[in-house]
Amino acid sequence: MCDFPRFAVLTIGSGGFLGSTVRDITLANALHQRGYAVSVYWMLETSGELVDDGIGQRMLCHGSRYHFRRPSLLLDRGLGPLLFLVPKARRVATVQRSAGYVHRLLEHLIGAQFGPRGEPDLARRLARYLKRDCITHLLLSFASLGPLALQARRHGGHAFDYLVTFQGDEQFAQYARTAGVFPAFRDGVNTALRASRWPAVAVSSDYVDRLVEELSLPRAAMQVVYNGVDLAATAAAPFAMLQQAFPGLREEVPIVLYLGRQDVEKGIDLLLYAVRLLAARQVPLQLVVCGSTALGQGYRNVLAAMGTHLGLQFHHGGAVSHALRQALYAHSHCVVYPSINREPFGLVVAEAMGQGTPVLVPDYGGVGEVIRDRKKAGGLTFRTWDSGDLARQLERLLSDRVLHATLARDARSVAQRFSVDAMTQGVLAHMQLAARPLAPGREALHVT
Repeated sequence: MCDFPRFAVLTIGSGGFLGSTVRDITLANALHQRGYAVSVYWMLETSGELVDDGIGQRMLCHGSRYHFRRPSLLLDRGLGPLLFLVPKARRVATVQRSAGYVHRLLEHLIGAQFGPRGEPDLARRLARYLKRDCITHLLLSFASLGPLALQARRHGGHAFDYLVTFQGDEQFAQYARTAGVFPAFRDGVNTALRASRWPAVAVSSDYVDRLVEELSLPRAAMQVVYNGVDLAATAAAPFAMLQQAFPGLREEVPIVLYLGRQDVEKGIDLLLYAVRLLAARQVPLQLVVCGSTALGQGYRNVLAAMGTHLGLQFHHGGAVSHALRQALYAHSHCVVYPSINREPFGLVVAEAMGQGTPVLVPDYGGVGEVIRDRKKAGGLTFRTWDSGDLARQLERLLSDRVLHATLARDARSVAQRFSVDAMTQGVLAHMQLAARPLAPGREALHVT
């Protein structure tokens, strides 16, 4: 007899969806900390280091499955486990050296999911996992995985409900276009929405608008539940930690920080142009750019070359530890999020405000919702794609002490809307489930 409810999270562990993975595992951990039984099912890659002890993990399929346009069971179940004997850092580095390989895997995945037959063997495997783990509630990281869940449910033998979340599906829609299956993609997502017991979760109101405009989805089929991040106050690390990671940083000069994926849609080149404009005006600042990359080193190399061409000496790093991340937030004058994409949310923005650091974001997409709560704001906006306006707004943050102090004061208050508890309770309420408190004797251990 299954306990009720029992959750499983189905997520794609590819680095291109790192923010989505963090959100999903944060939710899984929060549910587990409240005493629910939780499992995590991975596709393509894993980030098992983010998962709390006591949460079961299964590999639904390896990235090797989609090496060719037609999914390969042999490469998935035979080669995949062997490749996973290689340390993850080495696997990821190897993939990133092959330009476009991750795009190819994801295009093949979507092409297979929305092909004439779908992926019956994968759906059967998912159905077996759900039955084995006695899952009653399947949480899908992406609405694009809805047809897979629906196909698994049609196999019968185990009853479960599923909830879909929209948080990066516009990228999958683009893969569907390049794979030539966009009409099937749009129809399949709509069918999966109708077959779910609940409306889909979308991570911002603007994202709902975008999905209605671009995918012709019914507005009534979606409801906003904002993402949650760890807002726990931490003692500021010594500035020496930053100097060790970024030699030459000076404590007396304001730090402007970009922290996040270094991929082309993040618009970091716009920030370089803006900083060059401010250098011409002799506005003192130090630029730090750091974070992982999902799609290869090409864009990082372009940024380095662009900095040299512009005569900029900026501090350029890769992925950072949680401790260094918190130290960067604590010692930065502001965080800039210059994305050229119509971002659904913006976890880094919420995290920075949670530490009392003002932010600067484009006036486009769901990220603009993150910085405001009624009359309070934790940052400023600039005109999207406009490096000149980005420079003007950045100069305001650097030169207007009263404005900066006001934004810093209000940032923590604004960020409270995006706590892990708020997200968890929002998802549970959405599914008409009672919110449990933390299990006795347990502390919240949020993903970072």
